[in-house]
Amino acid sequence: MTDERDLEIDDLINNLDKEYYSAHRTANSANLTTHKSRDLKSLVRLWISERTCPDILPYAHDLLDTMLDRVREQVEVIEVNTTSGDAGGGAKLKLLFVETEIERVKFLVRGYLRARILKIDKYYTHILNNLDMQTRLSQSELRYTKRRGNQLKRYYDLRFLSALPPSLQRLDDTAGGLQMVDAPDLDEVVFVRVLRDVPGEVDLGNDDKIELRTGNIYVLPYKVIRRYVDNGDVQLV
Repeated sequence: MTDERDLEIDDLINNLDKEYYSAHRTANSANLTTHKSRDLKSLVRLWISERTCPDILPYAHDLLDTMLDRVREQVEVIEVNTTSGDAGGGAKLKLLFVETEIERVKFLVRGYLRARILKIDKYYTHILNNLDMQTRLSQSELRYTKRRGNQLKRYYDLRFLSALPPSLQRLDDTAGGLQMVDAPDLDEVVFVRVLRDVPGEVDLGNDDKIELRTGNIYVLPYKVIRRYVDNGDVQLV
């Protein structure tokens, strides 16, 4: 159940946005007020999903761009109202709530990006050898991954690889059944909530099948429901 204080804070922030955008006749005012709550909830779900998913989920370009643009606009709201010189006690309180909203969004964005960077640091070699994984990253993340791979390769060469025979210098060798590259464990069990019915039955292996029905929560291996996470049928919790 939603906390009444959260509703009051959102109302105050929305009212201040309306006042600012009405005064400045900005075309985005109605859209900003209408979609803010929905986008914030989407950002929370995105953060939770990235933290609980053993794999790296596709980077949410549109949502992140929207939220960061909104933060910049809210900073402008604060600057305009602060420098106007006629802000009373009520207006100052509203500005404080806007600052709180900004920090909340920044916390979620940082948490989301931090969760992704931790996975990139762990699976960078696997990512560099897998084009599908690379398409899941933002351009900045991909540059970071390549830079990290190059830096570690140079470091390992300097420290010990150069002293080994050429046949033993590879960091992604699979000879003899030995897997040197860390990859996401798709067999890891995750909790998922079904957002919409999945047609037919989902194959769990070993002749076991299950129906995914809207609103239900299941505990399943990630590889079983990966494609349903990608297409939005289910949500990690």
